[in-house]
Amino acid sequence: MKKPLILLLLVLFCGSIQLGAQDSKAALDAASAALGAPGLRSIEFSGRGFDYIFGQPYDASSPWPRFSVPAMTVSIDYTTPAIRDDRRRQQYENPPLGGGFQPLAGELRQIWLMSGNYAWEMAGATAIPSAPERDFRSAVDGRLTQIWATPQGFIKQAIASVANTRTETIRGAKKTIVTFTAPNKMKFEGVLGDQNLVERIVTWYDSPVLGDTKFEADFSDYKDFGGVKFPAHIVQRNGPYPILDLTVTEVKPNAAVSIEVPANIRNASPVVSAPVQAEKISDGVWMVQGGAKSLALDMKDHIVVIEAPETEARSIAVIDAVKKAIPGKPIKYLINTHHHYDHSGGLRTYAAEGATIITHYTNIPFYENIWRNPRTISPDRLSKSGRTPVFEGITGTRILSDGAREIDIYHYGGNMHNPGMLMIYLPRERILIEADSWTPPAPGDVPGAVVNLVNFYEAVQRLNLDVEQVVPIHGRLTSFDEIRQAVQTYGKTQYWTN
Repeated sequence: MKKPLILLLLVLFCGSIQLGAQDSKAALDAASAALGAPGLRSIEFSGRGFDYIFGQPYDASSPWPRFSVPAMTVSIDYTTPAIRDDRRRQQYENPPLGGGFQPLAGELRQIWLMSGNYAWEMAGATAIPSAPERDFRSAVDGRLTQIWATPQGFIKQAIASVANTRTETIRGAKKTIVTFTAPNKMKFEGVLGDQNLVERIVTWYDSPVLGDTKFEADFSDYKDFGGVKFPAHIVQRNGPYPILDLTVTEVKPNAAVSIEVPANIRNASPVVSAPVQAEKISDGVWMVQGGAKSLALDMKDHIVVIEAPETEARSIAVIDAVKKAIPGKPIKYLINTHHHYDHSGGLRTYAAEGATIITHYTNIPFYENIWRNPRTISPDRLSKSGRTPVFEGITGTRILSDGAREIDIYHYGGNMHNPGMLMIYLPRERILIEADSWTPPAPGDVPGAVVNLVNFYEAVQRLNLDVEQVVPIHGRLTSFDEIRQAVQTYGKTQYWTN
């Protein structure tokens, strides 16, 4: 009797799977027809609106800096797949509080592309390989997400992934939930309304700062463009923060979209990262180069590290290099200049080492809050360690000393980049370490964000610091004389008005 019962249950189970697949296919076919997707091989849509710079807010409670986008055109080839995102960006915030490109003089044009397994961007007429964007594992992943986060792209990929696509109808709300796992292993979820149009698309990725993070695209005000239904309003968010608010003004179904991979991109040799090494710049002072630097200071029985930028992988490499240069000592403190994501993405790695995180006191609630977020997509060292992070907040000045070396940490307020900026001064070496107030320009170029440079310069003068060498977290080493000359030349342009 037991064997026939097992067979019956197996038949019923398999039948339910088949029925679920049939239901999914019917829902997807209805959505595809409503959107005009079956014969759609490509699409080009244009509009205007606003975009926002990821992870660069003025303070921890502010939204990300907003820029005006007077023109944006996205061209998608659904077959290859391939995408071209061409947008023009203008300054919007007044005053220009926060990071990013602010204050932006004139207009900035950015063109991002992807085709197949290649991602690149344009610097003038030159194609250059793209770095990972917005914390996705790669630029290719990020741009595939943009393709699948269009209504037609989502439905096409759901149909292509029908074996692992599931639908659930919420009858009272007249909504259908569609979920599938894309070829890059990212999970996507979409909401279909009562007209079978896609209202929302959600996926999740790992952010070094925010943890498991939701990317969301909302669509409204659908219109018919030559037999294809497309939303006239698109809003995208990363976590709770908007990153795009676009009013669509033109849509071209089956536009002639040809996105060829440039020869220099296709033929480029795989990038082999050079070993991360600590470079000695003074007795007991070590610098680790990168897109953003870290500094290590050799104390009697411990190490102090300044800045933990970008990602955990970067911080692990820096820690290994620092411990090789300064063996046998623990990292006791990590000094964080400000909370912007490119300067805080590796903080958790140092907390996992047992280091105390020294930062402006206003950043501590922000870090404590976001560090409670789940880290299931890519668990990091801190989440695995079970340690409770230790913070120390700066309100004015903090001096670290072992009797031989002194480290002076100063908060300087009034900076439009971030109100909690910290600079670090080594009086014996006459070295000053700073972030983002002064990024040395190329010879002959005008420095950016002069208002922040002047604020920094005046703070150094007010503190009466005797500075010889300046170590910017971004850019080349410089002297304080060069900063003084830049302020004398460009200081009158410090104030921003529209």
